[in-house]
Amino acid sequence: MVNKLISAAALLVLSVGVLAAESAMQATASMSELMTRVIQPTSDAVFYVSRFPPEDDAAWRQMENMTLMLAESANLLLMPGYTQGSEQWLRDTLLMRDAAVAAWEAAQARDLDALMDLNGALYESCESCHNATR
Repeated sequence: MVNKLISAAALLVLSVGVLAAESAMQATASMSELMTRVIQPTSDAVFYVSRFPPEDDAAWRQMENMTLMLAESANLLLMPGYTQGSEQWLRDTLLMRDAAVAAWEAAQARDLDALMDLNGALYESCESCHNATR
């Protein structure tokens, strides 16, 4: 009897936690605003890194910040209010996230060549998604 009560209590706590998390997760900005205010500027930092390479610690820190925001933006694209729910969307978003995480790691390592090499994967994720959804 005690085990059943503990199991029921654990299930109730878990259910409340899941419902709270689901109700707390909602898009704040429109997709267009997310793209133009967050994703585009942060991806541009990677796309144009060869033109504007970080030259000091402050610039590298800024690159770290931009690439981290880009990686976290991919997680936002999987959230209710943004996600499109298709396999294509999921593939493109995960490709973006993987490229952005690799860019963040490259920025932390101060590896300019690695950042430049990631342009292709990041561009592919953006272009594939835009072709499928626009």
